[in-house]
Amino acid sequence: MKKQLILFKSFFVISAVTLGGGLAMIPVIQKAFTEKNKWLSEEDMADIIAVTQSSPGIIATNIAVLTGYRVAGVSGAFFAAIGAVVPPFLSIVVIASLVQHLAASETVNHIFTGVRAAICALILAAAIRMAKKIIKGKFEIVLALFGFIGMLFNMNAILLVILSGISGVIFTLSRKKEEKQ
Repeated sequence: MKKQLILFKSFFVISAVTLGGGLAMIPVIQKAFTEKNKWLSEEDMADIIAVTQSSPGIIATNIAVLTGYRVAGVSGAFFAAIGAVVPPFLSIVVIASLVQHLAASETVNHIFTGVRAAICALILAAAIRMAKKIIKGKFEIVLALFGFIGMLFNMNAILLVILSGISGVIFTLSRKKEEKQ
């Protein structure tokens, strides 16, 4: 039960202090679970992020569920998800009650301009860190560039994920076939 409570507390705090959603949470989650608690490897985190990016639903909740499950099974997934969901829920209730006052505030608009820039930096930092762990050879570089260019030209993200997955399977099978010869 100790891991479940730590999962709840960790995701509650991360969710409460990280603005920008699931992508902005990634560097904080990585630090908490791969460096501090050492419950997951960098490869585990990369797998969790890849699955949550290609799964329907809220990224922050998906990350919490998968991380919780990897650390403490079904109960870990439950406690992590609850921890990730409660702070935004409470924030939405408070913000909804103040929305008309906040929308007219120039100060609030300036604050969110700065927050958006910080969120972009957090997402970029997480992407660079992940790229260093994932991109290990020419195939990965070509596939990453293909994905980046595809997204620049508004390629359908689902199609991109499917094509990348198929490419990975073909590449792995051809590599295994070459090794046998």
